[in-house]
This record gives sequence, C-alpha cells and structure tokens, in this order.
Amino acid sequence: MTRRIIRVVNSLAAKLPRRNALLWLGGGGLGTAFVMGEQTQVNARENKEVELINPPTLYNAPRNGYSHIAVAPAKSRTVYISGQFGSDLQGNLVSDDYEEQLVQAFKNLRFALLAVGARPQDVLKTTVLIVNHTQEKLIPFGREVGKLWGNQPPANTLIPVPRLALDGMLFEIDAYAVIPEK
Repeated sequence: MTRRIIRVVNSLAAKLPRRNALLWLGGGGLGTAFVMGEQTQVNARENKEVELINPPTLYNAPRNGYSHIAVAPAKSRTVYISGQFGSDLQGNLVSDDYEEQLVQAFKNLRFALLAVGARPQDVLKTTVLIVNHTQEKLIPFGREVGKLWGNQPPANTLIPVPRLALDGMLFEIDAYAVIPEK
C-alpha cells in the first residue's frame, strides 16, 4: 500500500506545474504542501531493509545531509539509540572543540549500532542537537554524515540549542534504526 501511495503521489507531482503536489506524511495520511522551486528527480534508495524517499515535490535534502522520508520494512526490529556525544569510555568529553566532539559522537553512534547488530543503512532517522549552531558547523557535520551514509542519509532533524546536558557539551546525535528480521 505504501509503495502504491508513493507511486501515485510521484505521478501526480510530475503532472503539476512547479512543485504543487500531494505529499505523503509517513503514515499519517495525505496532506497538501506548496513548495517553490524547480522539480527534481526522485532520489530514493530502496532495498529490502529500508526505503529512503526524496520525492520530486520536495527540495534535494540529501544535498544537506538528510532524506525527507524513511520507511521501515514490515518485518523488522526497531532500535532507539540515545543521544551520543563526544565522550570517552568514562563519559568525559574528549575535547572542548566542537569538531572533535562531533567526530567522537559519530564514532560512539557507530559503536551503539554495532552493539545491536545494526548497520548505518539500518538508521531511518536521526536527531542532532548543536549548541550555538552556525552555518559553519554544518561543514564538519556534513563530512561525518557523508562518511557514515554517503549520499543516502537518513531522515534528520537538527535542533539548535543553548546548551546540552553537560557543561562544555557541544554536539549530540540520537538515532532510530530498524533491523530486518531474518
């Protein structure tokens, strides 16, 4: 049913001028959206585990390090990974530097995925919290996203915050993953 809805939405979107279209809202039903700009090709990864969809009715999100829609397979196990930050094994910050904390947080995310038998491509959604976010902080973030997911990143929400749980903590990433049942 989901794939049929996606095909219908993409078919309708292709017939409309600019980017007026019906938009599938991840199981919540159908809604309407108006987005300005030129229509682009669907950039979707479909495999047996996870389907990432970037419809032509929305802008090119993978260019900015995330996908618009992530669909879990019917027979899978859901894993929720708490916010990972730039900590060592004792829970101490590895550095006062944003980029060093970010790199360590991504390493810790990889360790958490491995601990449950998940692969990076099993991640459907991440949430990123950045203290005193600026445009420049997206550069190292994009680099780490590229290392982990290439040009097919999961859905993501980035939230600028004034501070995080610990003094000096500058970056945090959590993840939702689905592991296909064998």
